[in-house]
Order: sequence, then C-alpha cells, then structure tokens
Amino acid sequence: MQPEPAAAEDRPRPPLERSHWVAFAGVLLLLSGLFDITNGFVALLDHGYYETTYDHGQRLLVFNYDAWGWIWIIVGIAQLLAGVGVLVGSRAARLTGIVLASACLVGQLMFLSAFPWWSVATMALSVLVIFGLVAEPRHVPGMRV
Repeated sequence: MQPEPAAAEDRPRPPLERSHWVAFAGVLLLLSGLFDITNGFVALLDHGYYETTYDHGQRLLVFNYDAWGWIWIIVGIAQLLAGVGVLVGSRAARLTGIVLASACLVGQLMFLSAFPWWSVATMALSVLVIFGLVAEPRHVPGMRV
C-alpha cells in the first residue's frame, strides 16, 4: 500500500509563500536601505543640500552632516542585509527589520525640516515595512513575528 500524498495545507510552504506582506516588506526594506544610503552620500558629499536656513550651519540637531551621512550609510547597509534576510525567511531578520525601520522613521523626523518630501516618502516606506513584518497572514493563523 502506498502512502497518501500530503494535502496542500499540510506541506511546508517556502518562506515567500507564507505571507505576501512579508515579501512586500522585504522588498520595501531593500528600497528603504537604498534610500538611506543615498541620504548618507548626499549628506557626505553635498553639505549645502540639507541646509534650510543660513544660520543652520553644518549641523542637523546634534551631529554635523558628515556624522549623519555615515549613520545613514550604516543604517542603509543594515537594512539591505535585513531585507535579504526577510526574503529568505529569517525570523531574526524580520525583528531586525522592524527595529531598523523604526530607527529610520525617527531619524527621518529629524530630517523633516531639511527635506520634507524625501523624509515623508521614506517615513511612509518605514511604516509599510513595519506593518508588513508585524501583520499576521490570514491564511496561516498564529504565524507572527
């Protein structure tokens, strides 16, 4: 007697098939990482780009633009790595992606006065990443971060 084939619901699903929101969040995390790396290089290479007033000087809140440039480059690289991890199904990468998207959201609040449209667009990406990584897939009950 041959064993019966497993039902479609019983077979393990590849990571990307568990939730389309997670896959979407992984792609957005990659895109957000590219945006943050771009932010970092702009802050490093063109100091006047983010200045809003004459007396604003070479500072954005606490650090100078060089420090912010390196911070954004490091966060962007970490987001790229976390995005790849999310796409391959790593739980640690999902948690790291949530933390990095939250940090990006707060950091973009600091850049809001300097370049509002770019900051709002990046903040919206961060909110979508957080939602995509936290949302429970409807077809896989109990599958959370």
